[in-house]
Amino acid sequence: MYQPPSFGGNERPRTSQLAHLTPNTPRHYAWRMFGALAKAWNDPSPFAARMMLLAAAGFWSLGGFFIKEIDAGAMSIVFFRCLFSAAMLAPFIRGRRLPGAVDSGVSIAFFALLLVMYVASTKETSAANAIFLQYTAPIYVALIGPFILSERLRSREALPFVICVAGIAVLFLGNSGSGETKGLLLGAGSGFFYGMFFIWLRRLRYADAVAITLINCLGVVVLLVAVPSVWHVSARDIGLLVIMAAVQFALPYVLFTRGIAHVPVAEASLIALIEPVLNPVWVALFYGENPSVATAIGGAVILSGLAVRYTILRPPTLDLEAGAAELAGGPAVQEGSEATP
Repeated sequence: MYQPPSFGGNERPRTSQLAHLTPNTPRHYAWRMFGALAKAWNDPSPFAARMMLLAAAGFWSLGGFFIKEIDAGAMSIVFFRCLFSAAMLAPFIRGRRLPGAVDSGVSIAFFALLLVMYVASTKETSAANAIFLQYTAPIYVALIGPFILSERLRSREALPFVICVAGIAVLFLGNSGSGETKGLLLGAGSGFFYGMFFIWLRRLRYADAVAITLINCLGVVVLLVAVPSVWHVSARDIGLLVIMAAVQFALPYVLFTRGIAHVPVAEASLIALIEPVLNPVWVALFYGENPSVATAIGGAVILSGLAVRYTILRPPTLDLEAGAAELAGGPAVQEGSEATP
C-alpha cells in the first residue's frame, strides 16, 4: 500500500490546549487554523489533495523565472540547486532503501543531462520554448520504454505522438529565423533525456524515491564540482538559488508526494500540465519575456497531445507508477516510493 514519506508536521493541537485558550482571540483562531491544516495534511480530503497537486505545479512553474533572474550560467544553477536540494532532503534519508551503484550511475547521468540542457535552453531561448519541449518527455517514454523495459508497444501512443511532433515542428519552424535554434535543440534534448530518466526510474522501483532523488542531486554535485565555471556566482545568485531549491523543488516535492496518493493518476497528470502553462506566464509578468505566436501555438499543440494521452487514450487500468512517472517535473510514484527530478 502506498505510504507517502514522512516529512514531519504530524502534530496537531490537542483539545485540552484549545479548551484553555480564550475564545475569539487571535491565538485561539491560530490554534484552530493549525489544527485544521494538520488534519488536512494527515488525512487530506479529495479537494485538499487536489489543492496540494495544484500548488505543487504552481511552485514548479517558477523554474523559468528563477533561471532567467539568476545571472549565473546553466552549470552553476544546476550545481547549486542540486547542492541545496540535497541538503534539504538529507535529514529524511535515514532508513530508506538506496539504489544500486550501476543503476545510480545511469540515473545520475540522465538527471545531469536533462537539467543542464533544460537550464541552458531556458537561457538561450524563451522559457516557453524550453518548458514545452521538455514536456515532450512522455512521448519518448512511450516510444523507447517498451524496448528498454521489454514491454509491448501500444498503438494508442501513435496519435499523441503525431500531435506532439506537430507541435515541435511549429516551434522549430516558427522560430527558425530568430537565432534561437541552439536553445530549441537544447530544449528538445532535455525532453529526450527527461524521457530516458523516467524510463530508468522504472528500473529503480525497488529503491526508495527520496533516496533516489538525494543520490541524483549528490551525483550531479560530484560531477560538476570540479568545473571551474560553476563557482562564478554572486552572493545575490546564491540567495536566489537557496530560495529556488526550497520553493521550486523541496516544497512542491512534499506537496506532490502527499497529494498523489489521494488523486487518480490521469487527473493528477492533467493538473501537472498547469506547470508549462504558468511557467511562461511568470516570466512574462516579472521578466518581460513574451513568447512568440509560433511558441504559443506549438506549445498548445504539445499540451493538447499530452492531454489526449492522459484522458481519451489512457489505459483502462493506469497503474500509479507508470502514469505518475510521466509527469514532467513531478515525481515518479510507485507503490511505497516516489522520485522526482
